[in-house]
Amino acid sequence: MKNNMKKRLPRSLPENREQVPGLSICILFLFFFSANISVQAANSQQHNKQARLLPEFIAHYAITKYDIKLAEAIYRLRYTANGYRISQQTRLYGIAALFRNDTVDASSLVDKHNGRLWLKTFTYRQTGREKNRNEDIRLNHTNNRTTITGISRSKPVNIHTQGPVWDILSFQIPLMIQARETINQYPYMAVINGELDKYTFNLRNKKQYYFAGKSWQLLEMVRSNKNKTRVLHVWLAPALHNLPVIVENYRDGKLNSRMQLESVQFDNQPVINAKTDDDSDE
Repeated sequence: MKNNMKKRLPRSLPENREQVPGLSICILFLFFFSANISVQAANSQQHNKQARLLPEFIAHYAITKYDIKLAEAIYRLRYTANGYRISQQTRLYGIAALFRNDTVDASSLVDKHNGRLWLKTFTYRQTGREKNRNEDIRLNHTNNRTTITGISRSKPVNIHTQGPVWDILSFQIPLMIQARETINQYPYMAVINGELDKYTFNLRNKKQYYFAGKSWQLLEMVRSNKNKTRVLHVWLAPALHNLPVIVENYRDGKLNSRMQLESVQFDNQPVINAKTDDDSDE
């Protein structure tokens, strides 16, 4: 009886693999094919990173006024298929959060085309007491011509110009790429509050700044509006890929607000944390 049952039971695979033609070859093919795909993906990712002029990063900032921390801002730079996406999130902090619930979320998409970086979209959302400050901007580029359309502060936008145009967030990308001690001026066209404006930074000064337990050289970039009532000072750290370490806003000659780097992480590198008790100008 037992012998008859054994004869009726089919075997799904022969005990000897050589009885199935090509089985070993198929297994080897699948192994090398999957391994090749993994290598190609890794090489593609590595080439993609090498082709970028900036690393990915996430940076945390403290926003202060009268030396009191009132808000926190997070800036993120991430790779896309053709360029970068930079975003900003700002939330109130400490006692300020007890009285107001304002938030700011902004995002810019930048693509590389014909060897140049071009802003494609910009979105801005603000909640709280300030109303109608939202923006949705789109930019189309054809033969160096730029068409800007969308909504800014509840008003339609329709602008035609030439060359790359940036916004209040994305201009940080070309500035970080181009900034160096040997160049004194950095002119950019920017769409601000639905209008086209020239955003020119001038290299004003250099200084040493103590941050995260060591001394860093900073480059001071200064931008003034037309009547010079508002002045923006941006201090970049060349050793940190020209990341802004300090951003100061002046109104009528007086410091109105200050944004200061608290921590940053580039790619998958260790986080660089500030030692707030020791950070200072030298």
